[in-house]
Amino acid sequence: MEFKINKIDAVKQEVEFELSYSDLAPHFDKAIAKFAKIAEERGFRKGKAPVSVIKRKYGDKIEQGSLEDVANDVYKQFLDENHVHPLGEAQLVDIDYDAKQLFKFKIKYEIKPDFEISEYKGIEVNRTLQNIDDKMTDDEIKYMQSKHVTYQSAEKAEGDEYTITMDVQKLDETGVDLIGQIDKDVRFYLNDPQVNKELKEQLAEITVGEERILNLPAQEEGKFEKYRVTCKKIDKVIFPELNEEFFNHIYKDNGIKSLQEFKAKVKQELESIYKNLSDQEVRNNIVNELIKLNDVPVPDLLVENILNSYIEDVKNQNPKRKLPKEFDEAEYRRSKRVDAILQVKWYLIRDKIIDAEKIEVNDADLEPVIEADAKKFNLPADKIRTIYANNQDINYRVLDDKLMKFLIENAKIKDVEKTDESFDNIDETAEKPKETKPKKTRKKQTE
Repeated sequence: MEFKINKIDAVKQEVEFELSYSDLAPHFDKAIAKFAKIAEERGFRKGKAPVSVIKRKYGDKIEQGSLEDVANDVYKQFLDENHVHPLGEAQLVDIDYDAKQLFKFKIKYEIKPDFEISEYKGIEVNRTLQNIDDKMTDDEIKYMQSKHVTYQSAEKAEGDEYTITMDVQKLDETGVDLIGQIDKDVRFYLNDPQVNKELKEQLAEITVGEERILNLPAQEEGKFEKYRVTCKKIDKVIFPELNEEFFNHIYKDNGIKSLQEFKAKVKQELESIYKNLSDQEVRNNIVNELIKLNDVPVPDLLVENILNSYIEDVKNQNPKRKLPKEFDEAEYRRSKRVDAILQVKWYLIRDKIIDAEKIEVNDADLEPVIEADAKKFNLPADKIRTIYANNQDINYRVLDDKLMKFLIENAKIKDVEKTDESFDNIDETAEKPKETKPKKTRKKQTE
């Protein structure tokens, strides 16, 4: 048997095989013997006809029909003997059989690209720091209170802490009702930052049953629109008092007794939230920088695996795991393809660094995860330990954390002040293992 490997590009290869009839003979004998075990031949019980009889009568047809199985067997032998590790299933092409003489065929497959990784130590990235001052703490407390407000009916809106329920009729320039342009029972909270200043001013001290004409700015600059509003209901917004009962309601009987202790707890939580955001930002920045520094060839198969996982996520979010009727899968795949390519690039870079640094997961690495999950799920640690013993996803998660810790420790991190947009674009799943890990594929039939 002869073979020749052709490299199509950095990830695609093709191997050409050429087998003489003597090379094929053992494969054909195997196919004939297999057929003989199920053959029904006159004068013999089923499967008991001599192989010589089956070969004389059906040999040529069996040989012709077994060529694809022969190709499979030859290909698998080639993989094992030459330590080739294709991704997924191969494609059998260009079959050419000259009966009793020569069998030629080609098999195409993809492999992981072999590339030189750029320096991954000393990467320069930014980390955004947020100073949690008294104003941020007070704003957060106000937000907490807003989640537990109560309402008291009122006859007049005597300030900002009121909600007003109105019928709103749009008018033309002369003050005549525009037919079909009325909204019933529209509710406004006067202290909502999104309520514009003109509306708030023109609703000041309105009373139940009162009708007013409002002149409000239109979308077109310099233009105004007229509305007639009829006030149907007014509610005063009552914020809960900042007392021990409220503190314990928010933090589940945490023992907080004073406003000072409560503010300290809120500030601590805000600091923890923004620290997590900063940590995630560093992780994302490192991943993005490594992707930019390394021009990694991407196998189509791995990209398709990622796209398939996206589709599975959509299915899991819908009843009976079915895609919505209006869902355009082809368009969705197109829109997500760049994301999938970036995730595959990170997967390949990630594995390259792990191999280079010989990063591994041991039992000591798993213990913090086991203890945390035992507490989270209220299960004995030994039970969690047994469940996780051969869990590849857990190992992947811990390995990913070890890699990121290594990269962070070896990065040059510059702390910068937070701006209003600093954390807006942080994607907390940017290098999440579940999404960046291409699915494993079976080894490797030419089906």
